[in-house]
Amino acid sequence: MEDKFKRAVIIGSGEDVPGEAPIIAKDTLVIAADGGLKQAYQWGLTPDYLLGDFDSLDLGREQIDLPADRIIRFPVEKDQTDLELAVDFALARGVDEIILTGAWGGSISHSLGNLELLYLLAQKQIQAEIITNSARIYTVKGELKLELPTDSRISLVPLSETAAGVTTKGLYYPLRDAVVAKGSTWTIGNKTVEKCIQISCTSGILIAVVELKNPR
Repeated sequence: MEDKFKRAVIIGSGEDVPGEAPIIAKDTLVIAADGGLKQAYQWGLTPDYLLGDFDSLDLGREQIDLPADRIIRFPVEKDQTDLELAVDFALARGVDEIILTGAWGGSISHSLGNLELLYLLAQKQIQAEIITNSARIYTVKGELKLELPTDSRISLVPLSETAAGVTTKGLYYPLRDAVVAKGSTWTIGNKTVEKCIQISCTSGILIAVVELKNPR
């Protein structure tokens, strides 16, 4: 019987990564997507699975401490990125939370594409986030609660055309039953005034960008 996982950490080969690996609990599935294996090893992690087309990883020369049945190869000419394939792989194993790291920096197109993966996951009712060196990007569909240091910089960006009924608690500029639409910077650059904050919306999908290194 396969192990049961509640959460997945997927490591890509993007350049903007935190200095330390995400916390890996016992029920966490760790997947390296192609060149993300190098980052996993830098963090001292051995992933449960390695998958991708391996256009950025030389299987013949890399030291890979995984059995053959944990290495899944896809053709280079395919319709999905390696990170999306890893997301599908995790979903097939029943996880209800996905953390993406190595999903930002380097390729602008891949970084923007990974925001679309957050949108996809939110539609499927999967809590998801992207972790970079300087920020954490969370999805908001329904309600999100976070514990953050006060005066943390936070911004809301709609992934759907509009997000309606947007209400916040614990932010300097509060929102109450607001409609946040694409094409505006209105909800950029807020900050926390309480340690426990809450963001909710009745329809649509937002991302909440929490900046770990305040630029101001």
